[in-house]
Amino acid sequence: MEELNNKRMLVKILDELSSEMNFEIQFLSEDWITMIRCNQKVHYIYGYEWGINSSTSQLIAKDKEAAYEVLSMNHINAMEHKLFFNYHWQSKYTGKKGCWAEIMRYVQAHQSENDYRIVCKPNRGTGGNDIYRITNQWDLEYAVQKMFSKYRDLCLCPYYEIENEYRAIFLNGEILLLYSKERPYVTGNGKDNLVTLVLDKYKEKGVSFLTNLDGELDTVLEEGEQKNISWKHNLGKGAKAVIVKDDDLRNRLNEFVNKVADVLDITFASIDVAVIGGEFYIMEVNSGIMIESFARQQPDTDYNYYELTKDIYRKAVSYLLQH
Repeated sequence: MEELNNKRMLVKILDELSSEMNFEIQFLSEDWITMIRCNQKVHYIYGYEWGINSSTSQLIAKDKEAAYEVLSMNHINAMEHKLFFNYHWQSKYTGKKGCWAEIMRYVQAHQSENDYRIVCKPNRGTGGNDIYRITNQWDLEYAVQKMFSKYRDLCLCPYYEIENEYRAIFLNGEILLLYSKERPYVTGNGKDNLVTLVLDKYKEKGVSFLTNLDGELDTVLEEGEQKNISWKHNLGKGAKAVIVKDDDLRNRLNEFVNKVADVLDITFASIDVAVIGGEFYIMEVNSGIMIESFARQQPDTDYNYYELTKDIYRKAVSYLLQH
């Protein structure tokens, strides 16, 4: 077999499972397409999309505004997302009225004193990429121009004060994995400033966090004082996965996630839940099951993250082969 794409954990795990579960496997298009053959049936995995969900459910999940609209209509808490088309597409679909006036109305509706409280992101993006926190007019113009140079549309959403964020990997009525996303942070020692604390803990990776600390770089934290150094909860952006062990919390999240899955008619999904004002809100729903950063995280004393990831994919393959 040709050398597998060493950047994708999914490829490595599926190759291992093919031997353990006795199915034939073939990787195509530089390992981006996986063909699974078993009992004279053929199944395909395209990127991180499995042939488990309907195409409609998959498209709704990928579309942040669509998912918000469907969930809200069904009285499920979800973080608001408002869609705006790139001007190249605007005239084709909605006429030539443009979208800037509507963008400004939306932003000003979420203004606090002199600061905007808005986040700008791709409507179909993942992994925390190209997400901008907007606090002023310059931020807004920069982000919108940047986004429209790359995407056909964008989403604006209010900036929420998120108390905690959880990710649930869901398959056919069951949460296979549930963890919280612990944002990057440093702990003060009473003498070193934030620059020193960040670079000591995160080394070269810490440089990217310094832009989040504008005006605070020389601050010295008290002994034991903790400070978050990023507003993003993405594992690929430095956050840490912490397995949820609290049974009551697991049960409440399981009930909430199942309601979401029922409304979206989705069977296999990665569902992000934010805690805002003590209430659960859907942040986004991903039909593409990407667990790469989680699998690469160093195992703690109780869990091996690679084996947990492998078990999820094992169950997904079993479901795929049975349907």
